[in-house]
Amino acid sequence: MANFHVFRELKRRNVLRAAVLYAGAVWALSQGIAQLGPSFGAPDWVVRWFVIACVIGFPFFMAFAWFFEFTPSGLKRESEIDPADSIAHSTGRKLDFWIIGVLVVAVALLASGYFVHRNAPAPTAAAQSIPVKSIAVLPFENLSADKDNAYFADGVQDEILTGLSKIGELKVISRTSTQRYQSAPGNLREIASQLGVANILEGSVQKVGDRVRINVQLIDARNDNHIWAQTYDRKLDDVFAVESEVAQKIASSLQAAITKDERSALNTKPTDNPEAHAAYLKGLALLGHSDFDRDTVQQTISAFQEAVTLDPNFALAWAQLAQQHVWMYWEGFDPTRTRLATAKAALDRAVALAPDVPQVELARAWFLYYGRGDFAAALVAFRKAQLGLPNDAQALSGTGLVERRLGAFTAAVAAFGRARKLSPNDVGLAISLAQTLLAQRHFVQASEVIDAGLRLDADDPTLLHLKLSVLWSMGDLDAADRALASMHSGAPGILADRGRQALYRRNYASASDLFQRAAAGAGDFMTPASFGGYIPAAIDWQLQRALSEQGRGSSAIAATIYRQVQAQTQAALAVEPDNVHVEVAVRLALGLACAGLDQREQAVVEGRRGASLVPTSADAWEGSRWQQYLTRIYALNGDAAHALPLIEHLLKTPGANPLTVAMLRIDPTWDPIRHNPGFQALLKQYAEDKPAVSYPATSHSS
Repeated sequence: MANFHVFRELKRRNVLRAAVLYAGAVWALSQGIAQLGPSFGAPDWVVRWFVIACVIGFPFFMAFAWFFEFTPSGLKRESEIDPADSIAHSTGRKLDFWIIGVLVVAVALLASGYFVHRNAPAPTAAAQSIPVKSIAVLPFENLSADKDNAYFADGVQDEILTGLSKIGELKVISRTSTQRYQSAPGNLREIASQLGVANILEGSVQKVGDRVRINVQLIDARNDNHIWAQTYDRKLDDVFAVESEVAQKIASSLQAAITKDERSALNTKPTDNPEAHAAYLKGLALLGHSDFDRDTVQQTISAFQEAVTLDPNFALAWAQLAQQHVWMYWEGFDPTRTRLATAKAALDRAVALAPDVPQVELARAWFLYYGRGDFAAALVAFRKAQLGLPNDAQALSGTGLVERRLGAFTAAVAAFGRARKLSPNDVGLAISLAQTLLAQRHFVQASEVIDAGLRLDADDPTLLHLKLSVLWSMGDLDAADRALASMHSGAPGILADRGRQALYRRNYASASDLFQRAAAGAGDFMTPASFGGYIPAAIDWQLQRALSEQGRGSSAIAATIYRQVQAQTQAALAVEPDNVHVEVAVRLALGLACAGLDQREQAVVEGRRGASLVPTSADAWEGSRWQQYLTRIYALNGDAAHALPLIEHLLKTPGANPLTVAMLRIDPTWDPIRHNPGFQALLKQYAEDKPAVSYPATSHSS
């Protein structure tokens, strides 16, 4: 009976109607916020917390409905109202109308949401393939009054990226691919689509004295929802803690699990010296600039050297220092034993301080690759580094470079492909992948990668040269003419490519002029050059010019050029090069010059000695190219007996800029043995089409 009395009172006081109205209003409002919130940048958690707040408020609203009643005189406590004066019944009827109205609105919102969702365009295959736990960190805006502190913002961005790259459950885009974008751009969805990620991190850095303010915000780029944002005001000696916290907060927000080892790596502070950390950040910022510019590399070395001087126990700075020194050695900026020893000393210090840190292992891998040429050991080191840096495109790229030197070209293509997913805007990766596809004579696939790279940088000289190399390898001189017509650069490399096209067209006068202009603009023939299977550009272009002069019948001019090359290369060998890649390149250039001067025996001696320094058995990538130079020496000597077996071998062998039947047809280098029956039989054996051009008689002997 008591229960019946309570129920009757709940009904009389309109508490039940108030409950229904309250629930209906919450339902309608939550649907409205969910549908309209994204248009105003409201994050997903707004609806969740709105409902939670309403649930918490429900008992209070019910208590209000029980104890109070609206009267003509205003709101009064129910105990103060004479039952005869109560208008609860009339209020109840009004509430019925409100309930109906709220429910109509809620149902309308529910229906509209259903139909909008149902009729919305289906996501593209690319959008569906984008992992939810993927992120790109855009360049941080420098808000410091002192613009010289811009490096600090770049360095903080790089450090956060490094932290994220250690988390295996995330897909993290490299800085190389994000630095082309502005800070806080307006087209986040488009950028995310280009990079293949679901989330974007934006940020800004303001450094004033010994304090720094770092502002970061994580955005779901698919709907522009702000997932998380935070501002940190810290002292410089606490910057690393911020970088680590940001990386872990992002992982938490994206529900990416962090293993015990990953968390330990994220929380390990690299240095307690804020000045050393600032110098290190400056070095990281410089890494975003060209590593083919000697001055930039030297500035990078100076920054990391300052970091280790300020903190001799700074292992990460030692590792970066080792990488930069060995790059100076490899690239030809300073190919000396002294430079290599300096790199080794820096690496040894890093290993002694932090043998298990993946960045140190990565530095060791690069030293084994560039400094020692120990490709098998380098491959093990690169793979070990990947375990600690699963999102590091550089480690994957290094794996690909090593695998192709070991002859595993298919595996190298796969490694470069994985690296490009983490760094889709990296022109260097496009070059490496295209080179490797060309090495296997996969011309169509190589062309697709080259075109993708040119969409990123239409004027990149290496990509433009690769485009022409593919066309020349297929013997398509008409397509090469069209490609050259679209190139407006006057860079030495493009001039040389125009010269090569003229040479293949047997327009010798034009070829000689173009090679002369290219060589004049190339500077010192030893710098820079990585000697990755090629004679340094300036010396090669002189040799090509001499060949062009021979083709036009100007033997005296050709001899003068060959003697100049001979003198240059002999002088370089007199100082006993410290770098084997320098020696092999110089010896083969000398061999070609001697062949041009009809000094046949010396030409063969230098060619064989040079090619033997890096055989294909030790380096499948470079070795085949050096062997091709030796084969050219035999051809220029008119020695078909030695040239033909090598030609047949090279036609079957992948490697840097591989030999093709089409190249045998169009390149005048092979003219001295062109009419040899064995050469003609070789062309017929491998031919699939007619010769691309006809070959007039030349002054070369056969």
